[in-house]
Amino acid sequence: MSITKNPSSPAIVRRDMVTRLDNPITALRPAEAATLYGLDPTPPEIQLTPHNIEGQLDPRLALVLEPDSERSAAYRVLRHHVIAAARPQVIVVSSPNPGEGKTTVALNLALALAECGRAKVALVEAHVKRPQLSDIIGRLPAWCFGDQLVAHRSTPRLHWSLIDLATVGLHVAPLSPAIEKKQLVDGVAFTIAMEQLRLGGYDHIIVDTPPVLDSAEVNMMVDASDAILLVARARKSTARDLQRAIDQLATPKITGTVLVHA
Repeated sequence: MSITKNPSSPAIVRRDMVTRLDNPITALRPAEAATLYGLDPTPPEIQLTPHNIEGQLDPRLALVLEPDSERSAAYRVLRHHVIAAARPQVIVVSSPNPGEGKTTVALNLALALAECGRAKVALVEAHVKRPQLSDIIGRLPAWCFGDQLVAHRSTPRLHWSLIDLATVGLHVAPLSPAIEKKQLVDGVAFTIAMEQLRLGGYDHIIVDTPPVLDSAEVNMMVDASDAILLVARARKSTARDLQRAIDQLATPKITGTVLVHA
């Protein structure tokens, strides 16, 4: 299928290149997950900071900028495939290497899942070395998600702080651009965060992670997730690196790949 490239956008998801999600998913329900990790199953307090996306929008906001485009339709096809895979609650979106479009895919998948109020969705940023979400949405977090991870490891019942993009029905937990770049995502803290947010009533939690081959951080997030999507970019990603990423993760939770066309 031929698609005309949009020069203002870093990637176009080709409708014919969204893969089938072949692996079945067995997702823990919130109460089961809380019991497994020894957490209080009481829903946490989630404080929301309202924010409207306005002004000159970031070109990666495809479903906001071009809701009727073929590119946006492709993200809705991806939404269909994801929901068909047993409705995973925590979905990790990664790529073998930097610059392959995973943040764009994570963002627009979250927007597609939340579209028209069809689901309660949170988009979480876990790429400490290159935080981008606050720039994309035009709002700094009231409380950096990285700092929240550290605080909740010792005090799990603290409130959570997210940005409420009410006009698109999405809650976002970005990292502060000023976060210490040497800081790594703590696997235990990440697990606590995901189980708490599960209890917060989110139908889907989309996690924008570091590239797989850049570090072992994504490996630490596998246990807390229900599904992993790998993003590859046409004419940049290689089959060898994609296979290396799959081998490194070594999990049946890799439910599919998305090829973006630059």
